[in-house]
Amino acid sequence: MENAVTKVLFYKDGFFGFSEKGDFKYWSLAHFIPLILFGVVIFLIFRFREKLKNWKHEENFRFIFAFVMLMVEMSYFWRLLYVGSSEPDRVIDLLDKLPLQVCEWTCIFASFMLMKRSKVLYQLCFFISFTLGVFPLLTPSVITTTGPTFYRYYQFWLEHLLPMVAILYMTFVHGYRPRLKGICLATGFMAVLTTFAMICNFNIEEANYLYLATGTTDGGGSVMDTIVKIAPNVWWRLVLLSVVVIILFFVAYFIYIGITKLYAKLTKKKI
Repeated sequence: MENAVTKVLFYKDGFFGFSEKGDFKYWSLAHFIPLILFGVVIFLIFRFREKLKNWKHEENFRFIFAFVMLMVEMSYFWRLLYVGSSEPDRVIDLLDKLPLQVCEWTCIFASFMLMKRSKVLYQLCFFISFTLGVFPLLTPSVITTTGPTFYRYYQFWLEHLLPMVAILYMTFVHGYRPRLKGICLATGFMAVLTTFAMICNFNIEEANYLYLATGTTDGGGSVMDTIVKIAPNVWWRLVLLSVVVIILFFVAYFIYIGITKLYAKLTKKKI
């Protein structure tokens, strides 16, 4: 009995394992459900924001929320250690799975933002999550081998959506707001992360941090695949991505300003 349970849960074809490419398909029901649930959660937070703010257990709730995000992030690496890569013919090398991806750091920063009520981390998380963090939600190419019958499917959506929930929680419940200076902060962080990513890409075989390895794609038809095809040279790609990211930061800021002004005009209230 114990061996049977272990096989179901932990072998590569078990719950914590993976299947073949195509197990998850873009814009299928499995793609829409997490996004719909995300919308419902955000609506409920906005609807009950005053009650949440005055709730006597609100601080405990934030700490529990932060702990869950950290566990979700750590579980990605724990799973890799046990079942390896989601590519059946590839032996896992943890050197090309270092925490140098944007969404990984956003999840970590959002956890500490909740615990410390940090306005600095809020600015950083807001601009990164609602720009770069949107691309994986549109084309989640990294989970094409893990549909709803696998843990990685749930870990992916939680890792990408929970930071957004945390940011909007601090926005609606605690009144935090994105500022233009937050763009400078997010740009500085991306510059530092990109520097480390480039060093690793040039020195670690098969590493492709931030999709800045020469001529490589994730093969899943993602947004980043398109950018790699447009700019196959890594240096041109770096320039292109830098320009696109800064533009997106400003777009995210002005979309937020536009939404808040429209809401105030329609309801005569501030968000």
